Amino acid sequence: MTTAEHDDDLQNAGQNLADGFAEFDATFLARLTPELRAVQLDARRRLYEHIDAVWERPKHAGVHPVDMGGYGAVAGLRDLLENLVGHVEQAQEVAGDDPDSFRVKLSIEPVE
Repeated sequence: MTTAEHDDDLQNAGQNLADGFAEFDATFLARLTPELRAVQLDARRRLYEHIDAVWERPKHAGVHPVDMGGYGAVAGLRDLLENLVGHVEQAQEVAGDDPDSFRVKLSIEPVE
């Protein structure tokens, strides 16, 4: 198996996981309050932004990740997380949530 084929398999796995998880996620998200759906959206977006930064990093050196090879896992995670963000946005729409009604604040406190 070539690196490109392996990368394609990994990226496809991310999409397949998202598709397979969609119904379970929708059921879970429908049971949450609007506030907790907002928390889910924030958490998923933060993780997506991290993975997206890993994906974008080679571009700063003028190289596309696909051309480098070995970035299939990053692409798969990026696709999975993009879908997970979409699941929350869809759940908010179905529930009639106003996404602008809630702002999630991250608070970090030392453990004593």
